[in-house]
Amino acid sequence: MVNEDAELLGRIRNGAPDDFAEIVRRHQTQVFAILYRYERDVQRVEDLAQETFVKAWRFLDKYDGRAPFHHWLSKIALHVALDHLRRQKRTRLETPLEDLGEEALEWLHSPDEEPRLEAKQAGEILAMAMRELSPEDRQVITLLELEGRSVKEICQLMGTTSVAVRVRAFRARAKLRKVLTRLQNTT
Repeated sequence: MVNEDAELLGRIRNGAPDDFAEIVRRHQTQVFAILYRYERDVQRVEDLAQETFVKAWRFLDKYDGRAPFHHWLSKIALHVALDHLRRQKRTRLETPLEDLGEEALEWLHSPDEEPRLEAKQAGEILAMAMRELSPEDRQVITLLELEGRSVKEICQLMGTTSVAVRVRAFRARAKLRKVLTRLQNTT
């Protein structure tokens, strides 16, 4: 696919802009998967995907071919997601604990090995806790813990050093632990 992308990009740069639709078709699943990790509303994910591809189109001349095209596009998608999280943080509406229900936080008190919490409820609690982290912390936790990316990959995607990624991940985990402990103590 790398050679096919290079060939297609060459045609686009040489005056066949309609071929960009093929780029979108090839990479839309990847872009949607990245964005869905940061936003669960499908309509917003579609908007963010469109924003990602528009940015890729506008900055296509900046792609130098040193890395595979899908890596470059992934980086754009991550930046779009991060920008979205920043905008969202400014206007976010908090979900009160009461709206989650008693059973949603019951697992924090349970010493049992057997999970009482359904996956959906656990996801709601995690999403609520993650909203309290900065967009950068959320991004590192998502890339490292949820997507299972290596520190080296995260460095490339975020344009930072491995030390910075490790420090941010350590601090983000500590903040997340603190938020979950606070949630536990409020019930």
